[in-house]
Amino acid sequence: MRIAIFGLGYVGVVNMACFSKLGHTVWGCDVKSQKVDSIKNGISPIHEPGVDELLQQGLASGLVNASTNAKEVLDNADIALICVGTPSAGDGKVNLDYTINTTLDLVDYLKQNDREFTIVYRSTIPPGTIQDNVLSHFENWSGKHKPKVAFLPEFLREGTAVKDFFHCSRIVIGSEGEEPKELKQLLSFDENIPLVFTDYKTAEFVKYVDNAFHAMKIAFVNEIYSLGSSFGIDVLKANDIFLMDTHLNVSKNYLRPGLPFGGSCLPKDLRAIQYFAKSNNVQMPVIGNIINSNTMLLDSMLEKIIAKGAKSVSLYGLTFKSGTDDVRESPMLRLLYALVERGIDVKVFDHDINLTSLRIEHAAVVKHVVSDADQAFSEAEVIIVCKKGFEDYSSSVNKSAYLFNFYSLKNFNLPNPQEKLYS
Repeated sequence: MRIAIFGLGYVGVVNMACFSKLGHTVWGCDVKSQKVDSIKNGISPIHEPGVDELLQQGLASGLVNASTNAKEVLDNADIALICVGTPSAGDGKVNLDYTINTTLDLVDYLKQNDREFTIVYRSTIPPGTIQDNVLSHFENWSGKHKPKVAFLPEFLREGTAVKDFFHCSRIVIGSEGEEPKELKQLLSFDENIPLVFTDYKTAEFVKYVDNAFHAMKIAFVNEIYSLGSSFGIDVLKANDIFLMDTHLNVSKNYLRPGLPFGGSCLPKDLRAIQYFAKSNNVQMPVIGNIINSNTMLLDSMLEKIIAKGAKSVSLYGLTFKSGTDDVRESPMLRLLYALVERGIDVKVFDHDINLTSLRIEHAAVVKHVVSDADQAFSEAEVIIVCKKGFEDYSSSVNKSAYLFNFYSLKNFNLPNPQEKLYS
């Protein structure tokens, strides 16, 4: 099939790579020329394991293409996936400007090019968006072929997005009327993955259900094991016992205590849920306090670090999780700002960081980033571990430094003092 993808961020680029792997011709479109140029050169504009290789294979076979010209992209497609950003305001309201603007561009094109076409929205949008905001632009369609519209929520985790694409637990398709045969054909690449067809609102809502539950699990384990540590509990053992129950506990994912959550999805979607609840006068005392719980954990981390009285602190890890270059709403980024505000000399070592993006979004942070482990750890009084792989740099560690292991409950067996989050 011929697919156009609008928006070359995490969702868009992963979809480009994976659909080309399945043999489809894919055209990516973005207003940012640097993203388009990057893809043309076989380099993903995002850091995601496996994506570069898939893009390079697609380029070599002629299945991957990219352009800033929407008309060129649409001329070569029969299905458009809308993967543009849906950022949230401070009160949680979701900004649909990019979604609607892209819709208007497609409407203008299709009015001039009357042919069968399917538009699929993949961005996370509030329930009712397609019904109340999108479909109105397709009313009173004068052409022979009115575009088909569907919603396809994505359940991709940064760092494992390619795996999640090909080995997901279900694929949800929101539509009205008959099941869209084009999408059924496109998405039936694994007979073991069920296709779930439902209405627009339900499909839009399930993504918020997923992310609220993931955030709640993270907040829950961090809170409960903070309580356990106050009793002197062996938290690692208690967690292992807890996770043995696979009958009632759905999955081990997100149920190991550690860092506060961050990233492009969980905080944004939780704020959106709070906005929905307030707008509909619905009380949500559990979900409504997940962000507060997450913030309290970060404050607790900061208090532990400040209590050491160190003048030089090094962070191993700045991205919101391992395996990604994304620092959006990263708790480590907030931790860095808080330490700098207190006059502490902070160094950051993170091999996943994208310095170009960091210069654009967080220019003040770049001066704290160092290029090798010796620079970061050899003279630090306190070292904060925020991602996996720190044991690979143990030879660079100042042996008198105090080590906070905020990433994992497991010890690294290093010869210097250390403290776990739940020690």
